[in-house]
Amino acid sequence: MTFEATPLNILLLVLVGAGIWALAELALTIRKARVTIDQVAHTANDTVEQVQPILGKVDGLMDDIQPAVKEVQPLMDKVGVTLDEATVSVTRVNDILGDVSSATGAATAVTDSFKGAADAAASTVAGVVSRITRAASPEPARLADAQEAAQAAQSEPDTNPGYVVYGSQPTADDAE
Repeated sequence: MTFEATPLNILLLVLVGAGIWALAELALTIRKARVTIDQVAHTANDTVEQVQPILGKVDGLMDDIQPAVKEVQPLMDKVGVTLDEATVSVTRVNDILGDVSSATGAATAVTDSFKGAADAAASTVAGVVSRITRAASPEPARLADAQEAAQAAQSEPDTNPGYVVYGSQPTADDAE
């Protein structure tokens, strides 16, 4: 067989070369994938070995918790009953406080009426006493003197606002 260099034969040779190159690339890719898959499998096995003791401990905890859950359920039922009773008690206290509030309001009204009566009686007595003292007061001039002193005190400027200011104290120089 002889080789003729026709375009069709050259094309076939190029295609055979490309096919061989593709098969070589495919073999290299499969080899790299095999190495990567082996590494992933090894890492997964290590992880599973590390997780197994933890899962054993979790199983033990779950076995320990099961009886505790059975013991907690009656306590939770009792808590529910206690909360219901507390709600009823709070409602009763609220009713009692409402009654106390209305009684306090009535007592306040009575106190206010007694206070008004006492104030009226006191003002009447004060009016009578002031009329009696005015009729018996022989010194009306002292009232005028007190008014003049008050006006004089108001006309003086206030030098220390907010503080009590006393009259001047006699000193040793004033005594001489």
